[in-house]
Amino acid sequence: MGEKELEFKTELLKLEEGPSVVSLRKCQLVVVDGPNRGKKVALNRNQLTVGKREDNDLVLTDTTVSRNHIEIKYQQDAFELRDLDSTNGTFINGTRVKEAYLAPGDRIKVGNTTLEFVAFDEKISIEPSARDSFGTLVGRSTKMRQIFSILEKISPTHATVIIEGETGTGKELVARAIHENSQRKGKPFIVFDCSSVAPNLIESELFGHERGSFTGAVKSRRGAFEEATGGTIFLDEIGELTLDLQPKLLRALEQREIKRVGSNVPVKIDVRVVCATNRNLRKEIEEGRFREDLYYRLSVVKISLPSLRERVEDVPPLVERFLQSGKFNLQPDGKLKVTKSTTTRSRCSHATNGRATSGNFRTSSNGPARS
Repeated sequence: MGEKELEFKTELLKLEEGPSVVSLRKCQLVVVDGPNRGKKVALNRNQLTVGKREDNDLVLTDTTVSRNHIEIKYQQDAFELRDLDSTNGTFINGTRVKEAYLAPGDRIKVGNTTLEFVAFDEKISIEPSARDSFGTLVGRSTKMRQIFSILEKISPTHATVIIEGETGTGKELVARAIHENSQRKGKPFIVFDCSSVAPNLIESELFGHERGSFTGAVKSRRGAFEEATGGTIFLDEIGELTLDLQPKLLRALEQREIKRVGSNVPVKIDVRVVCATNRNLRKEIEEGRFREDLYYRLSVVKISLPSLRERVEDVPPLVERFLQSGKFNLQPDGKLKVTKSTTTRSRCSHATNGRATSGNFRTSSNGPARS
């Protein structure tokens, strides 16, 4: 993984006044017990070491800590801890480990010192892009151009992204735009709607199954993750994923492998994960319906899409786009019934009929077709 990919996760971009539309995940190691209590270090590099030697990133004066005690590497959107053959060993939440992935709240004991792995969302505002479109997305408003700016930066990376927004705000369009502007362009883009699959079938649909693994499984079948190999999987309505399946998705993200239903053989996967939800996942975590460690893995970059009522200045360019691309606006000879030269402002007012103040992208796209 290149250095560029990590930079966007930790670098604070130029601030703009107004509500933030993007959150970036930040992580720290904090000394919570021992001689250096209160000392902390930001995990903003691909590799970091902890120990007594002065050349470590986090230097501890604890005499029971080895000179080079642990190493933490950032890879595949996760932090992996490795004990460097220390004298007194390394313990995470009371269990001795040689290697382990870190999750928020983990307590790491090295010698007589205890560290805590802390992860949090940092809300930032972004310098708006000079562009008024990104992929099929259109917008002149500051909020949308801020989103275009962050999409320009994160699309070429492998970072996991979660998109929040009301139903119909264009979350799938954002996911497709990320894919089409990534290194995986031309590879599969697989959409999996977590809310549209029966609970008893969702594991099979996601991870695949082997023949005879359940009633009706007459042949082996690849799941969505395998179908997306080399490309991007878009997990829509991730907040609907049941609690019993969340650990299996977490394992797939951490290990980069899945197991089909009815098989113990791991299958390596090479996919980028983009998720979307219309729920407040922080609230879902507080109420015990969503795992915090899974949220941590998904929210490397979090984008909050505004509803159309929050960006009414985008209605005219949206209507123009609908008129140019909508089949409803085609004559039998293929020419447009209504062209851009037609007075767009008056047609916008008629087509949306005030719905922009209470609707969203999907609602407004239906307006011109009815006008």
